[in-house]
Amino acid sequence: MPRIRSRLVTVPLTAVAAALTLTAAVQAGAAEPSAEGGTGSTSKAGAAASAPCLENATTLIGDIDGDGLPDRISNPGNDGTKMTVQFGIKGGSFDEKFTVAELVGANKGEETTAAVADFQNDGILDLVVNVIEPSGGDDPATARIAEYRPGPLDRTDLSSDDTVKAGLGERGEIWGLAVADYNGDKLPDLAIHNNTGDGTAEREVRLGQPGTGIEDINYDDNAKYGEDNATWGEPPAMPTDGWSKFYKACA
Repeated sequence: MPRIRSRLVTVPLTAVAAALTLTAAVQAGAAEPSAEGGTGSTSKAGAAASAPCLENATTLIGDIDGDGLPDRISNPGNDGTKMTVQFGIKGGSFDEKFTVAELVGANKGEETTAAVADFQNDGILDLVVNVIEPSGGDDPATARIAEYRPGPLDRTDLSSDDTVKAGLGERGEIWGLAVADYNGDKLPDLAIHNNTGDGTAEREVRLGQPGTGIEDINYDDNAKYGEDNATWGEPPAMPTDGWSKFYKACA
């Protein structure tokens, strides 16, 4: 019976190492979720969306829920009383439109006022929201919700893990909220139109702070940038172009 000689085929160790490295890289890539909203995470460490930009004078495109997808925030009149949100979905489009009042759970008879900007300067949009049933008389009512909610926000109710009261609503019944840059530092500030009772009104100002956003009132800043002695008939001057101070038109 003829003998069959076996032949050992040798492969250089460098080739084996390269193949193993390539296999590991492919497996690791397959295990990682897509940066385009793959997990729906609201972590600040998650995928970053593009910088916020203006679709038009009253519509901001930016990430408010931290999933890396741009959302659409509309603010008709720029006074925060009719703000709506459309969350971004994969493919570059947007989900149905919700009012901020719906999302935060405003009750019948309550009025909702909101302001959105990157007050913390961390790349994710934040929310200031006030929900109140107007007094209908001379004395200002007390808000049921008056909060600063740093992003990312939960898309079901716009809640935040880092919500703070910051004394919002303590100086009067909030009738309007707007974004401005009062001290010229290119960081969003907050203008608050307060009904202070008995036919009087004021503009309260909170300067945005990097890392913390909206804090308790600073009386020196408010004396410098706010406006006292306004009335219901002659209300305080409120900014109407705040977003354009910080965000460019979308390409």
